[in-house]
Amino acid sequence: MDDQARLTAKIDHARQVERVLRRLGWATVALGIIGAAACLVFWATGDLSTERAIGILLVVSFAAILSGATAYGSGINMGLGAERLALAADAAALPPRQAGPADDRPHPPRPPDS
Repeated sequence: MDDQARLTAKIDHARQVERVLRRLGWATVALGIIGAAACLVFWATGDLSTERAIGILLVVSFAAILSGATAYGSGINMGLGAERLALAADAAALPPRQAGPADDRPHPPRPPDS
């Protein structure tokens, strides 16, 4: 496998991982919301005291937000890394710039120093 094919494979894999991590982040937040709703149902029916319900809600909310945001942020970071790698691979594949007729023009004369 040549270098270009290997880079392309890594970029494709990074983009797949990005999608999985972003979905995992949203799924974690959704599960946290479901957990908080279940806690509220138990509190409303009287199965949980107010203190316990508040404690459970805080723990579930913080855990869901932090872990969901971490997974989502990791996915975004992975996507940005894939884009940087793709840009670097494209830049490395371009031939070096050759001096053309526009580069051979003489520079305009400088104004005299006053």
